[in-house]
Amino acid sequence: MDASSWPVVPSALWILFLTGVLFVFRADIREMVRALRVRIQRGAAIKLAGIEVGAVVALPSRLEKTDTVKSVREDDGTRRSERETYYARCRRAMLVHKLLPSSEPGELYDILIYVVPAFRGSLAGVSRVEYYFGGYGWKDRIFVASDRSRGFPVLTAAYGPFLCTAELVFNDGESVIEHRFIDFEMGNYVAAPIAG
Repeated sequence: MDASSWPVVPSALWILFLTGVLFVFRADIREMVRALRVRIQRGAAIKLAGIEVGAVVALPSRLEKTDTVKSVREDDGTRRSERETYYARCRRAMLVHKLLPSSEPGELYDILIYVVPAFRGSLAGVSRVEYYFGGYGWKDRIFVASDRSRGFPVLTAAYGPFLCTAELVFNDGESVIEHRFIDFEMGNYVAAPIAG
């Protein structure tokens, strides 16, 4: 190697080093890019050099409480009737969910999905709940929960919101399908430390 080639050696070594790092951490880099893409799709804030795009946020401080809103109209009984019909159809057993920081690599949240009784309701008439989340990691399987004492819970993990359908099977053999969009809107509050 002659003296004129020596200045190229440090640059070549840096290129080899960076190529090696990218190769070794390619799965982690791919996962970071995927997570970034999901956050952007959900409206997260982005700041790159001098360019900043704010997050899509609905803040209570910018909204009026429902009893002070100026744009209100009286129900003619249709909405009340529809609401009562819904309660009766599902026998006041309502599908709910909670978000927890995920314990699985590559997932954003662990999601606890379960059933609670609405006012004047009870879970005594429910014998089991069959949950369906779709394809992807769940592979179109149906998850059966029969633990009434804890609200027929299931725990899953996900990196994005999804639709849950749950068939509530009652002791008399009848059943009803309920739907719940498993959103991540409360996710920022799950991960945020509690001020004290």
